[in-house]
Amino acid sequence: MHNTNISRRHTTGITLEPSVHIYLDDLAQRMRCSRSWVLNTIVYEYAKLMEKRNLMPLAGRLPESKESVIKL
Repeated sequence: MHNTNISRRHTTGITLEPSVHIYLDDLAQRMRCSRSWVLNTIVYEYAKLMEKRNLMPLAGRLPESKESVIKL
């Protein structure tokens, strides 16, 4: 189930590698969506995939918790 606070947006600054930035801009343009929407969708779908496979590829970077960081 989706997080009920979906309307709460958080502005953040990130640094992208040049090739990732170019790809993200191109993908957003082709999809006629914002970069933010594309990036959020990629992260959300990746999280769903990892949770489905019961994998924790970023375990060293996540807080120690048995709960998902992203509520699916």
